[in-house]
Amino acid sequence: MALPALALGWLLVASAPAVRYKASARVESIVRTPLLTENAHGQQVVTDVVLTPRLDSDLYTNRLKVKLVYEPQFLLRQFPLSSVEILQSVYTRADYKLRRDFSLIGVHTTTFGSFPFENYGGVGGGSLPAAPVGATGRTDSAYIYTETAAGFWTSLGIKRLSVAGTLGWVVNGLLEGPTRPLTRGNAAYPQQRYPELRLQSFYGATRRDYFTLSLYGRDVAFSTGNHDSVLQFAPGIQHQFTPLVDLSVEPGIAVGRAYPRRPDELPKDLVMPTLETTLNTPIPLGNHWPVKAKVRARYLPYMDPLTTKLIPRADVGLDLEWKGRREAKVTGKVRYAHPLTAGVHRDDAEARAEVEALWPLPFSRYFYAQGKGQFTWTKHVVLGSLPAMQWYTSVGLVVRYDRGRL
Repeated sequence: MALPALALGWLLVASAPAVRYKASARVESIVRTPLLTENAHGQQVVTDVVLTPRLDSDLYTNRLKVKLVYEPQFLLRQFPLSSVEILQSVYTRADYKLRRDFSLIGVHTTTFGSFPFENYGGVGGGSLPAAPVGATGRTDSAYIYTETAAGFWTSLGIKRLSVAGTLGWVVNGLLEGPTRPLTRGNAAYPQQRYPELRLQSFYGATRRDYFTLSLYGRDVAFSTGNHDSVLQFAPGIQHQFTPLVDLSVEPGIAVGRAYPRRPDELPKDLVMPTLETTLNTPIPLGNHWPVKAKVRARYLPYMDPLTTKLIPRADVGLDLEWKGRREAKVTGKVRYAHPLTAGVHRDDAEARAEVEALWPLPFSRYFYAQGKGQFTWTKHVVLGSLPAMQWYTSVGLVVRYDRGRL
């Protein structure tokens, strides 16, 4: 009886899905300028302390892959005067392979709690902060971002073809978002609820030339009563000059409609060409690990998260990345964006610079030193005639264990 029982136990263990996990924790000390809607008690510079544990787990079988990420963030804002604020983030994704060339995809992510001051951007990608907890009259939390999407991936049985699409539902913004149009000096984000459609295809025509096709659309309802819709279609081509240098160009067209808050006003239509170009190339700095550079220029419709207006906007950016041994990494980003419109946003502009470094400490494979810095210059019609400048720097210690397996 012992041998059959042992064989049955071995079969149960062998048939169980494998699990890999990564655990990490980050402690940061942050020095920054106050948010535009934050009460800093007359201080020009404030200090925060952030503790962020994180757990990544992957469950996988021959057909199913499930990924789960949980990251709570404990923030001591304006340390040591304030209480603890908590921001919790959960991300799950499941991929199920029905056939060799067809898979189903499900994704859900939720961020709930205090507004994450490291990422000022709302759904439109702006850099204006939302109101903090105290400004909304709540004592628990003020911000939520949740997205649920279902999709697919297939090659349609064609070699070098990849087609993927998702349809999701997104809620983003303050839990108690403003219900009236914003006035000058009020930088609180209206809450946004919208379905989102993404469809992309990628075909390798030759070993160096690739054709792309993308379709993106969303229909956004704001808590202020405004309503915007946009649909973008862009075919493109990518050419690989060398294994490390490639250029992609995606011209297209976008159509949109902005519905006013008042029913007696007529909606405004938007029809515009779009263009997105990206160049990836290395910079020969260093003997073995060159710096990777990405240069991008875009002309796309922009849904302003504060005024809810749909306007054309151009932006350019440069990303630099260097990777060394033992996950050492240094990254830098520079962005500039400017609306191309004759309306109230004609004088708006935004510039941002970011730098981040992660360096392994000697005599240990689990400990890393981390440093971050960000500077943002923003000129927006809601903020007034003078631009707003914000910056923050942080230094921290990161502990990682990424060899877990069950």
